[in-house]
This record gives sequence, structure tokens and C-alpha cells, in this order.
Amino acid sequence: MSESNVHNVTPTTFIRSIESPDFTLFLKSVTGSSAPYLSITLPIAGIDPLAALELHQNYEEKFYWNHPEQSISISAAGKVRELKATGSCRFDEISEQTAALKDEIDAYTAIEHTMAGPLFLGGYSFNHHNSGPVWKRFGAARFVLPEWMLLQIGHLHLLTLNIEKKARAADEIFQEVISRITDFLNLAGALSISSTGKKKQPNILCTHQSVDDKDKWDDGVKRAKIMIEDQRFQKIVLARSAVFESKCPIEPTFLAHHLREAYPACYNFMIQPDSDTAFIGATPERLASFNNGIFLTEGLAGSISRGASALEDATLAQLLLRSGKDRDEHNYVVEAIRKTLRKYSDQVVLPSDPAVKKLKNVQHLFTPIRASIRSGVKIHKLIEELHPTPAVGGFPRDKAVPYIHDLERIDRGWYASPVGWFNLNGCGEFAVAIRSALIHKNRAELYAGCGIVSDSDPDIEWDETLMKFKPVMHAMNQLQDDDE
Repeated sequence: MSESNVHNVTPTTFIRSIESPDFTLFLKSVTGSSAPYLSITLPIAGIDPLAALELHQNYEEKFYWNHPEQSISISAAGKVRELKATGSCRFDEISEQTAALKDEIDAYTAIEHTMAGPLFLGGYSFNHHNSGPVWKRFGAARFVLPEWMLLQIGHLHLLTLNIEKKARAADEIFQEVISRITDFLNLAGALSISSTGKKKQPNILCTHQSVDDKDKWDDGVKRAKIMIEDQRFQKIVLARSAVFESKCPIEPTFLAHHLREAYPACYNFMIQPDSDTAFIGATPERLASFNNGIFLTEGLAGSISRGASALEDATLAQLLLRSGKDRDEHNYVVEAIRKTLRKYSDQVVLPSDPAVKKLKNVQHLFTPIRASIRSGVKIHKLIEELHPTPAVGGFPRDKAVPYIHDLERIDRGWYASPVGWFNLNGCGEFAVAIRSALIHKNRAELYAGCGIVSDSDPDIEWDETLMKFKPVMHAMNQLQDDDE
């Protein structure tokens, strides 16, 4: 079946794909295999992956990934296999666990595509260890092979089922596959009869920032500037958080819906390890995309607000391009990335000057970077080398990052960390988890940071964090509007 007509898949053709001789032979062959897991990918009629996730309320573990402008959407639920690691070797350990899995999964795909087959979904914490009372639910490095996964890539819709074989016969496995496929075929009916009325969400209340919060911020920025004057480092990124609370639990999928609608140029993500907890955001910053040895990343640093008119917006963009402070901050990021990639690539391509990336509420200096990665280089090694970039850590990284926790005095958890997906064929995509919030029951803690350099002003940087809170704040406000 070609990609061009996959969007015309009907229940009949869907069932026909699993009754094909190829699939039958595959099932018979895997019963004699020692691999403990089975992965099956089939084309499916179009279903909004996020809507499917909302309909499957019986799963505690959920994942959502969406970039509307790139026409990519992934939803997943359940857990068949988990990869975990902590400490300074966590990237290597995840890489080793991934390599071992190649002999543990028998995979069948009815269509050829780089994203067909089993995907591992999750990410890393900002620091080597993650011990906060809520953040510890995510671990320091954690990826999940889900029970099911829906992918929408343009007009292409795929369903991947991952099954633990448990020494069962081919007929037993076939019946489970049929049962689970029937469940997804019934989604269309569930969508047609589901309530179209607005679901009630709680009124959202902001825990207002106190004078002490602003004083702590000012103190951290001033101390950082003294360290810069003492030449300990040239730039450091400091973050802070703001807390929202509601009278009832906050539904992460509601936030995900509002974020994807409002920020189509961003990576919208939701990682939910249990029914009470989720990490969610709309980040403009790609850390890495990799496919067939081609590695894409970007420098994103230096910010200014959007204008109220076309003229004001263009004027602000030019101010950003001419700002010495912002250009210096941006150049630290680009040079650090280029230096890192040169160790693993014979060709790193990037423009000589940055452009301006315009988002709904903020403009950033932006430099796209492309590299051809040498054969044998592991995905997670590159992620380790890039994280954290100077855009979320500092420059030089090894000099600045050790001071972050002491200066900002918050638990970053997975904020500003690599989140995303990868497969066993060397493909994947990770974003930097900024413009994000940690949801736990009826509480949402929002995070935002700023790059501090020698001429940073604490008040201006404080206002910049307010601007960066807006994506999730706006989504929270939409929940309140839904209730009115």
C-alpha cells in the first residue's frame, strides 16, 4: 500500500492488511523466536491522536507529541517496556539498553516509513539525578515502549501495537491483535456519539508572586553578574517558576489541545507517568532531529516581545537583530553547538547571520544548523554532548552549569531538558522542554528562564520570564474560559 492512498484506509482494508499472507507468515515465524516482544504497525483510518488519547481514560501512562506546522502528531498509552537510568552515565546506559532491545523485538510493518515500527518515548532530566518529590516520578532518564501508539504524519495515519508474547501460540497472539485493532476501529463510533458539550474544568487561581520571589530573582541575577565580572563564565541561564492552583484536578490533555491550537510553530508535548502527574509544554526549540545520518538542530537565544502592529513588530525584530547583548548571547549558543558537532561530523552547515523566529508572543534570534554525522555515532551520545546548550545552561557550559541550582534555587526536574522519541533504526527527534509546566493533581508549576550576561538588567529579565510564561498561562486561562 502506498503512502499516497493510506488516508483512504477503511475498516475493510484495515482488516484485510492483517489477513494478508505476509502477516500470517510473520506471526507463525515469531512464535518460534526467542524475542519477548512483538510490534505491529498498520495503516489506519484517520483519527485525531489526542482525541484517541482522551477516549482511552483507563491508561495512567500517556504521551503526546505534536508539531502542527510539520504535520506530525503522536499519541501513546500504556507501558510494555521501560528504559531507565540515572547518574552521569545515564545517556550511555540508555544507549546500551536500546542496543540490547534490537534482538528482543520482532517487528512487522505493513508500510515502509521511517516512523513505522516501535518508538520509545520520554526524555531526560536537566541534571544527572532527579529527586524532587514530584519530579522523581519521571526519573533522570526514562523512555517507554507503549502498548499502543497512533501516528499522524500529513495524510498518513499509523497504528502501532506492542505486545509481550509470553510464550503464546500464533492464534492467541492473532486474537489479541484483532481485539486491540477492533478497539481502535470502534473509536470512530465513540467519536460520533461522544459529548460535544464543554467539559467542566475548575476555575484556575494563580498563586501570586511575593516580594521575596522578586528579591530572590534580583539577588540571583546580581550574583551571576559578579561571577561574570570575575570571569568564571560568560553567560548563565537562570530560571524561576510560578504556581497555579485549581479547585479540582487539571486535565493535561485539555492543556495539550489549547497549546497545539495556539502554538502551531512549536513542539507541543505531554509526558504523563501516572494519573496525577504530567509534564507539558509548547517549546519553540528543537534540540535534535536525526534521520539517515542527517542531524538537524538550531541555535535559539535572544528574545524580544511581539508588536501590536506590523510596524512595531518589524521595529522590534530589527532591534533584536541589532542588540549586542542578544547577538552575543545567541553566538554563544551557535558556537557551542558547532564546536560539538565538528567532533562527530565532517560537514556542519549554517548561515553566517541569524534570522528572527516569530512566535505568538515572542521573537527569537534563530540559526538553523545541519550536519552529516559519521557512521557509528550513537543518538544518545549526541544528545549528551548538546545538553544543555548555552540557551538553557550557560557558556562555557562546564563553568556555568554547576552554579545554576545555587543561583536560581528551584528544582528544574525535566524543565529545559531533552524530551522526544527515537526508534531502533537511528531516527528520532528531541526538543528542549522550555515554555513548560509540571502538573500534579490540581497544581501547575510553570517554568521560564533567561540568559544572564554582563549587562543584564534584573527587572528586564524578570519581565522576560513573564513573557515566556504566557504559552502555558494562556492555555490555563482557556481552561477557565471553558468553565464559564
